[in-house]
Amino acid sequence: MAEFWVVAESVLIVFAIKFVNMALQTLSMNFLVRGRRLYTFIFAFLEVMVYLVGLSQVLNSMTIYKMLGYALGYATGALFGIWLEQKLAIGNQTWLIIPNENPYRLAYHLRDRGFGITTISGSGMDSNRMIILTTTMRKNIALLNASLTELAPDAFVSVLDTRTTMGGHVTRIPRG
Repeated sequence: MAEFWVVAESVLIVFAIKFVNMALQTLSMNFLVRGRRLYTFIFAFLEVMVYLVGLSQVLNSMTIYKMLGYALGYATGALFGIWLEQKLAIGNQTWLIIPNENPYRLAYHLRDRGFGITTISGSGMDSNRMIILTTTMRKNIALLNASLTELAPDAFVSVLDTRTTMGGHVTRIPRG
């Protein structure tokens, strides 16, 4: 019975190390894509340090159980990293919104909620359309989504991750 606990402990240690490693790797990659150099450096450094510790644990005395712990830590750590990155909501997004009806009402509503809005005339397949553009912090996406669901549920929406903005008005709605 004591041997079971020794094996279980080593598997849990490998799992935990790989879980942390993958969460750090996911964050590091997100910061890399967004051009955040300092955060990328810090998280990449921590990720590799944790990775080397985990790898040494597995290679020290490799068993099928440690490999399973490693694989489970990898998978769950990646999922946790994605969840954490979404909760942190770092960065900006640009939304292109093409409502089917009442584009001016939607633009006014979004401006009233604090979003910086630019409207552009465009021509669609069947008619002329208004394109509404807004660049906002990812932390404001829930409010933007709620407004669209309420006023333009059938609008065409395209969302772009925005790496850099210069000038203009990027929506920074205080959380309340």
